Amino acid sequence: MRITAASIITLVFLGLGGRIASAIEFPPEPPKKLIIHTVKSGEELHLLAGYYFLDCRQWVNIYQANMGAIVNPNKIYPGQELYVYVENDWTPPFDLDAYVNKWRPYLLSGTVP
Repeated sequence: MRITAASIITLVFLGLGGRIASAIEFPPEPPKKLIIHTVKSGEELHLLAGYYFLDCRQWVNIYQANMGAIVNPNKIYPGQELYVYVENDWTPPFDLDAYVNKWRPYLLSGTVP
């Protein structure tokens, strides 16, 4: 059976479009491992996302998991404990302390070497 744009519009108009879309089943997400990260001086959400997810743009994942503890995503404070959900087989990709110490002067000044 060939589905055309007109047949989709007809199905939606008749109210059958929702039933078709809801019949699609997605596999369940694999379970995640919880890491409780204690914030140190110089750390920011995007740096933590780069460390835990290897993608700085994933900072929103950490923010969403900690919305009760983080008032402003641009400000996290030393001593704060943040929940980070990672893959079960996650291992540290590099030394976070060394990374923050190396890049901290550039982060604070807003310059790039």
